[in-house]
Amino acid sequence: MSQNRRLPYHDIASKLIASTLRSFGEFVVKNGDTYEFAPPNLISNAQINRHFCWIPVITRENQVRHLREGSADEALHPLETRTLRHSSKLESGIAEAFSRGESVGDPSSELVQQNPTRISRLIKNAIETTFEESRNPHDAIILPSPYQIVADFLTIPDHPGSRAYSLLTMRSILFQKFGAVPSTILEHSYDEFTVQELETSYNSLMTSMRERYRSKGQDKVDDIKARPQMRRQDRVSGILRHYLAMTGVLFLRFKALEKYGQNPAEVISALSEKCDLHDLGIPFEFTKPRNLKSPTEFAEIVNSLWGIPVPIRGADTIFRGGLNFSSRGGLVCALHGGPGSGKTALALGVGAALSGFGIRTLFLTAEEDPADLKSRVAGLLPSAVRSLPFIPNDPDSWLKIQRFELVREAEEVRLSTLSEEFEKLSEALEQRQTNGPSDAIPLPCRTIVVLDGLHEIATQALLDLENNDAKKITGEFHRFIETCRRLRALVILTTGTDWNADTSLDYLVDVAMRLSHETESNDGSKPHRYLTLSKARHQLCSPGTHGLQIAGDKGVRFTPQINYQLDRLSIWNARLPYMPVYKRVMQIACRQEDLKYIPDGPASAPSRNLSFFSNDVASVNLYRGSNIFLNGEGSGGKAGLALKIATAPSFHTDDGNTPIEKPEKVLVVSFLYPEEYYANIMVRLRGLRIREYPNLSPNFEPRLEVLHLYPGHLKPDALYSKIEWALRASQLSGDPFTTIVIDGIHNVFLQFPEIEKQNLFWPQLFSLLRTRNLTSILTHTILSVRMNAANHDSRYGSRTDAYRNVDDSRSDPLKHALVLKTDFRFEIDPHELRGPSPEVSAPHTFQVETHSAIGQPIPDARNNPLYWSREKLVFFTETQQAMNF
Repeated sequence: MSQNRRLPYHDIASKLIASTLRSFGEFVVKNGDTYEFAPPNLISNAQINRHFCWIPVITRENQVRHLREGSADEALHPLETRTLRHSSKLESGIAEAFSRGESVGDPSSELVQQNPTRISRLIKNAIETTFEESRNPHDAIILPSPYQIVADFLTIPDHPGSRAYSLLTMRSILFQKFGAVPSTILEHSYDEFTVQELETSYNSLMTSMRERYRSKGQDKVDDIKARPQMRRQDRVSGILRHYLAMTGVLFLRFKALEKYGQNPAEVISALSEKCDLHDLGIPFEFTKPRNLKSPTEFAEIVNSLWGIPVPIRGADTIFRGGLNFSSRGGLVCALHGGPGSGKTALALGVGAALSGFGIRTLFLTAEEDPADLKSRVAGLLPSAVRSLPFIPNDPDSWLKIQRFELVREAEEVRLSTLSEEFEKLSEALEQRQTNGPSDAIPLPCRTIVVLDGLHEIATQALLDLENNDAKKITGEFHRFIETCRRLRALVILTTGTDWNADTSLDYLVDVAMRLSHETESNDGSKPHRYLTLSKARHQLCSPGTHGLQIAGDKGVRFTPQINYQLDRLSIWNARLPYMPVYKRVMQIACRQEDLKYIPDGPASAPSRNLSFFSNDVASVNLYRGSNIFLNGEGSGGKAGLALKIATAPSFHTDDGNTPIEKPEKVLVVSFLYPEEYYANIMVRLRGLRIREYPNLSPNFEPRLEVLHLYPGHLKPDALYSKIEWALRASQLSGDPFTTIVIDGIHNVFLQFPEIEKQNLFWPQLFSLLRTRNLTSILTHTILSVRMNAANHDSRYGSRTDAYRNVDDSRSDPLKHALVLKTDFRFEIDPHELRGPSPEVSAPHTFQVETHSAIGQPIPDARNNPLYWSREKLVFFTETQQAMNF
């Protein structure tokens, strides 16, 4: 079996790092006689894109479309321009420059994409985050690590498991830069470092980052430059600090230097010219983000540096960074499960995913036909991952299948016989590993050995032993497992659940997992597969029961428990609302008599006679990153109100008249309506924007994605993961959501029984949303029925209908939790306004009352009422004519 053993993205990774460093120089602008570091909104997309024009040219033959293509909604454009599409016609000098990853000199060139691309947005978003951290950019400038940006860029946004390929590549580049690798890595020519040396570096870093006397935990840590003859401990410290920066736990901080005119911006300019973060002439420091509570756990860092990252969605959470091998090499896993539980598919899926690292799989089976196994391989990886250039197209290049007949003796398969065969295999693997290529991928193993159906062999062996002698049974199993470890491979032993040595095996192996297959008889449910991790000897992991999916275009994937997903986010403090940026959408209202100028449907635009005014006394400013709760009786159009808030432009306290020209992107998680319902509302809201915000550029239209949840037995872990991965995918695409709307949470108590049973689900979800830089809006309806009560209202000369609450109170604990977790709470209740004529009347009207607002006084709803028109999708005030009637 021949197999590519070079790094994933080996041909472009270093070029991407250099291009990212060059793009940092675009943010350095000259202001008179000095240089300044400009905010991202002042830098054009073309200035960044010009450094990445080489990507479409040198990757055209490779299926790395996620690096070149734009987004489906056309918010992001492809890197490939019309001129680059005909690269065969490029001048030879340009083609040679692109082969070296060089930039285009003129940003206005036809070779350069002028519009936003994925890479330009990733860089701008990262710089925007660190720009806010730079309290005084004249003294020091904070930047993200180029390793972090490149790792994000190489990840397929919709397939988070593919991040393992980019992280392994970035990790390997760091090992190469510092000339050191962990002690269990095979085939290398570098210094080896131990866990104890890494712990020494980690403790030193923790001392600087924890709060101490006269220290607020904000001490800076010097960068350690890779250089010849450096101490091994320094190499380890350098790898650790850059690894944490690559994962976003540390930022880079550049101070002013005398050789660069005491200006940190000129230091960044010099860095972009040298294109080398490790250049000895450009020192910098590491600093932690303000919202970081604590660094990544040490045990998880060990997994990430020593282990194999598993390119399967959710595996990074379950195995906390990677599968860690023993100090002697080798890892033995037991995979238990009944018929149809997915043991064979999971073992094959792991082999298929790791084949991108050059790892080969020997599959020994007593149950399956080799042809059938090979036919199943293609469906175990997502199609986008299968198309990557380093994933083998032919299973024969990484998968060898043998049946047990090769190790039979007198028609009986014995553990002793199998141990002897594994001894021979160990010798062959040892010779292959020592004679491997010098540029091989630094990994703790090169081979996966799957023994599919150990229970068939062991059961016969147990029956052959007189009286099932316990000592003989234990001794034979010990010998067999030790032989497996000597392979220095990842050994997966699949077994059934109904055999005598089932429990004994778990004591001997390094990792023990059980698969189960649950079939529901309830309507609206579907079968569920689960993986229970009960043991992992050499590493930090997430023991317990997790979801497992095998079928579908997304391939094999895990759904980890919510608690473990939150554990990995617990290193970050909850984000508070960002008060310098706000929305004043609830202060922009029209008059009641002007409602007639707004059509009820999306067929036509509002009349030009329609005008809006600023009603500051009736409502409040909504700060960026707030949690907003909309509650009320009846069908008050709360979905439309939520979208109204979500899609409204933001303003900065420095300029309350000019909207911030940043497009709003909204994720709707709907327990009620399908996507078409929200799309129709969006059409009408866009028609109103030109009247409500006359200074807003039409180029920044809001966009919408809907996650519609069908009634049934949806599991809380599955829903949490759907939301988390949707948010993560948008961030990796460079086009993150600005707001999430969770619409109709009252319906959980009618049509989603599994979520209703999990009382902690909503606090857990709010904890997730608080770690992200986005606004969240939740809508809840109190079920009520209309009563024809004779409640006379003297202002209108008519009766207003009364409503009786018919809610069964099951949602009371949820509402109480929402009140505690939200920054703004509004009640939207029916309040029909009638005037002397149909033109002045406002049916289907709801009064909006502010019940809580962070950092602001509560408006007086009695003297300055604010109303919401469900049909017109606008806020309005009472007409003076109606009030005096």
